[in-house]
Amino acid sequence: MWEQVKAVFFDFDDTLQSRAGAYRLYCDDFLSRYFPAIQGEEKEKRMDEMEEHVDGGYKSREAYWPEMIELWGWKDAPALEVLVEDFNTNFGKRVVMLEGSVETLKELKRRGYLLGMVTNGNSLLQNTKLDSAGIRDLFDMAVVSDDIGIWKPDKGIFEYAMKQLGVTAEQSLFVGDHPLNDIQGALGAGMHAVWVDYGSFAGQATPGVPAVKNVKEILANLNEKK
Repeated sequence: MWEQVKAVFFDFDDTLQSRAGAYRLYCDDFLSRYFPAIQGEEKEKRMDEMEEHVDGGYKSREAYWPEMIELWGWKDAPALEVLVEDFNTNFGKRVVMLEGSVETLKELKRRGYLLGMVTNGNSLLQNTKLDSAGIRDLFDMAVVSDDIGIWKPDKGIFEYAMKQLGVTAEQSLFVGDHPLNDIQGALGAGMHAVWVDYGSFAGQATPGVPAVKNVKEILANLNEKK
């Protein structure tokens, strides 16, 4: 399978890392800083509320924080822009890589594949995640949608990534968890695609698209290139 593939492109959240796991760590840190007196079951309850209202990260920060302020009756809350900045600056410092993801990247490099990263999100947040994960050097290119003003599933961001590596769509494989942003976006750009059945979109397979539970499963269908 994928004999012509020369480059493998990845999404980041819920493909290489557990977004929920990382966000839980951020929630713990956030509450420790802003509500140090809250501990135990009450802190766990607020962490649960933070996770529930963020909608897997797809809710805007500008909508998210006013919800939390109202829910908690947070009368002395910082200005909205301060909370948005806190989210974008500090969330990315917490990373929980999925089992086998780093090893898979290293093995693909050893086999001679070019590696690319294509992720949606705020530039500061997503770039901080890549740096915190310590994997940036494994990639031959990495692009955050906010950096170029094109967001998945727009085929333009996939075409941009392929151009950076000098490969065609037929030579490119995209691995991601989002049925629309990752899979339909990649297919729309003519790329091969593999769906990661994990995270917020688990169980929402795209007909005809190979599915894996973990990115390390793709190795069985990718040969040595060197």
